[in-house]
Order: sequence, then C-alpha cells, then structure tokens
Amino acid sequence: MKNNQIFSFAANDVGPLSRLFIRLSELTTGQPKLKKIYDNYLKEERPAEYFWNDAVTRLDLKINIISKNINPIPKYGKLLIVSNHPFGVADGITICSIVTKVRNDVKLLTHEVLSRTPAISHQILPIDFSKSKNALINNIKTKNLAQRQLENEGVVIIFPNGEISSSKKLNQKVIENKWKNFASKLALKSKAPVLPLYFEGQNSKAFHIANKIGQTFRYSLMMYELRKKMGEEINVHIGSLINNKEIKSIGNLKEITDFLHKETYKLDPENYLI
Repeated sequence: MKNNQIFSFAANDVGPLSRLFIRLSELTTGQPKLKKIYDNYLKEERPAEYFWNDAVTRLDLKINIISKNINPIPKYGKLLIVSNHPFGVADGITICSIVTKVRNDVKLLTHEVLSRTPAISHQILPIDFSKSKNALINNIKTKNLAQRQLENEGVVIIFPNGEISSSKKLNQKVIENKWKNFASKLALKSKAPVLPLYFEGQNSKAFHIANKIGQTFRYSLMMYELRKKMGEEINVHIGSLINNKEIKSIGNLKEITDFLHKETYKLDPENYLI
C-alpha cells in the first residue's frame, strides 16, 4: 500500500472524487509500468546516494547536456539553481542526476508527493499545494529549510514558475511568463550565486488540454508524461554562474526575477524571448 501512495499524484490538495479519478487515469496511462520499475529497484537495495542516476538509467532518459562551460556545476559552496519546468517529474530527476554526479548536498523544492519516496525524502523540500492552514504553515517551514540549506553551503533547486509549463494556445510554444519572487528572495538573503538551466521541449497536447480543464485533469496525466519521456532525449542547457553581487545590483525583487527569467530563456536555442 505504501508504494501505491508513492506512485500517485492523487494528493491531499484535491477532493476524494478527484483522487479516485486521478488513480484510475494513472492506472491506464503508465503508472503500473513505472511502479514495477520502482519495485524492482527496491529489491536491489541500492545506496540512496545513487537514486537519481539510477532513476535516469531505469527510466531510459537520454540526457544531453549543452553548456559553454566544461564544469558548469561548482563542486563546493552555496548554489541556487533555477530552471523552466516543461515536463514535470522528469525535470527534477534530470537536474538532480546532473548535480549529484558532482556533489550530494542538494535539495529539490517540489510537490510534496515526491517526499513519500524514502530514498530521496531527505533531499526533497516539499510544497503542499492544498489551500489548508497546515499547508501554509508547512510551506513556510519548507522555505525556511531552503534558506538554511544555502546558509549551510548546499544546493537548492527551484522551478520559479511554481507549476509545470503550459501554453495559452494549443499550437503555441510554451513559455513561462510569470515567475514567483521566492528564488530572488533566497538569492538575496543567502547571498548565493544562481545557475540557470533550460529544458527544450514541452508536454503533450493532451496535458495542455487537461491543464486548461483543471488541476484534477492535470494531475491525472503526470504519470503519463513521465512514462512518455522514457527512451526520449532530454536536451538541457546549463548557463553560466551569476554571482550574487550582480544579482544585488539589479534592483528590486521583480526586476531580479525578470532578469533570472530572461537569463534562463536566453539558453533556448531558438532564442524565443518574451
């Protein structure tokens, strides 16, 4: 039963009927195959520090890193990584796999459902998307933990958009028009340098349609989108480190957030900027 809970996006931020719909959708769109991969992985009793790279191997994610820098990930010191968020779970797995090949002091700010995976729970900074009072309290704790992680010279990975990218029109390329200011606040308060990453591509039209209908339908296709990435190439562009002095000189939080957004989308090979 525990594994069933891990392998579902039927989280507490949706009602009972929505959770049932999500579970039924998952069962017909890839969840059983993903769960089987995970169950087989558990039987091998691999060390937890290999989880992210093991996940990439078992999911057959073909990661292609594009960077002007030979060693884009600093081996030591505080580091804030910001990225666009086009796919969902695959984004977090990809970035964590890249970083943990260099260092293991990494924490990923993401949906609380991933914190249910024992092997990586210590590396997840869980965000609760429900509207409850407890969610507000827990999210404040999570933000404080992110700050502490950077103060302790560790790595924090954030998707500043706060949700998976979706297009306004079905035939339109996805671009995240609004980023939340939390990454900028973290960078200023912790004095951490920022490293932008950019993923090429986007989810299926089915996902974008589901996203327009509502959260329940979006969650119902999360497993499908991860299953769909298996065997596919993921192109991820890693930019140059932005030192905190430059960030501080930009101006207010909104200006810093806009700057980080533009620096991330400059990595898009098609140079498709707002």
